[in-house]
Amino acid sequence: MIFFTFVLFNAAVILVTFSLTVAFYGFMRNMEKCKIADQNLPFVSILVPARNEEAKIGRCLDSLLAQDYPNFEMIVIDDRSTDRTGEIIEGYAKRDSRVKYVQGKDAPSGWIGKCNALAHAVGYASGDWYIFTDADTLHEKNSIKDAVAYSISNKIDLMSFVPMQELGSFWEKVVMPTLLSSFVLGDPFHSVNNPRKARAYAYGQYIICRRSSYDALGGHQSVRDEIVEDHAIARVFKEKGYKILVADGKTLYSVRMYTDLESMWQGWTKNLYSLIDSHVINLVAIIALLNLVLLTPFIEAVMVAGMWMQADPSPLLMPLTVLVVAQLFVLTLWFRLTGEHRAGTTWWHFFWLPFGGVTVTVLQLHAAYLVLSGTKVNWKGRQYTVNSSKTIQPNSKKKLDAVLDSASLSSDGTD
Repeated sequence: MIFFTFVLFNAAVILVTFSLTVAFYGFMRNMEKCKIADQNLPFVSILVPARNEEAKIGRCLDSLLAQDYPNFEMIVIDDRSTDRTGEIIEGYAKRDSRVKYVQGKDAPSGWIGKCNALAHAVGYASGDWYIFTDADTLHEKNSIKDAVAYSISNKIDLMSFVPMQELGSFWEKVVMPTLLSSFVLGDPFHSVNNPRKARAYAYGQYIICRRSSYDALGGHQSVRDEIVEDHAIARVFKEKGYKILVADGKTLYSVRMYTDLESMWQGWTKNLYSLIDSHVINLVAIIALLNLVLLTPFIEAVMVAGMWMQADPSPLLMPLTVLVVAQLFVLTLWFRLTGEHRAGTTWWHFFWLPFGGVTVTVLQLHAAYLVLSGTKVNWKGRQYTVNSSKTIQPNSKKKLDAVLDSASLSSDGTD
């Protein structure tokens, strides 16, 4: 009975890992090269919000100014930075007429800082298409042209792109692959890209949308109180019947989200804080699934190795070994596929996955504690708190007016 249970358990782990990997990567759209003549490409506004990004904003703006796109402007807003970010942006604006430097304003009551900054920046934009991209991104020369052409050719209203992740430090290489895997486990692309499915999210590092669609939905005002505004605005677009798409963006741009453990911990706590909200059951399921997939194969491999070292190993040990090897093979396949969106890791980082799984579990539990205890979360000198009882669910059918009337999140003394 114990042997039969063990076989079923391991078979389930193999099936779940393989199915989720295929679901995530099997339905990912690959980008195509631009086939539209330069003279037929629309005028585009690139909007870049930046807060305390003095170390990264320069390389981002350099990569955007080097685009082969023929007709664009850049609106770069300094979101009340306390470092040299504003000074750096202003220098670019003086040297290149395509760059507009905008100074951020205090957020009105009920607004989150980034939403407020983007809504403010849009007021200076005149393009037919908007591109929202973060200050920590680095764009390839073809990035804007291919994104615009694909969106036009496929009649898309809002599109976002999975980035190439730049990983440099020890903690980035331990934590980020595991954190990103949690999205692989829970967010298959086919449900987002299927207009008949309610599931919707976007990668906020790089979003392109039609200005007409954005304006019709009220822009960032429609998600003004959301911490994770990229997921929220994608949800609004889809609920209102507009076409959204998530695609593979590794040929378009890369991003280094965090450079040390402290910023990574704060940043992911902020993201998970909003995404977890009051969904404790969902959190428990994600943690269980994450550890099932990432920890079980390694634990069982050690156990099986110990059994083989016994003087008289059981004849059942061979089929058990085959199952464990199969688990490790499927997990290796997953690591290989996710590696296509990571720069800085090698094959031996595969053996860091158990450590990453434990670290991410602690991070998720920490974020859940903050939500359930009503504790504020800190991010870049700002504090936010979630009122989980009023949050609109991802599959909610309520009207946009109801979303706006139910302020689920407040900003405390910051903008």
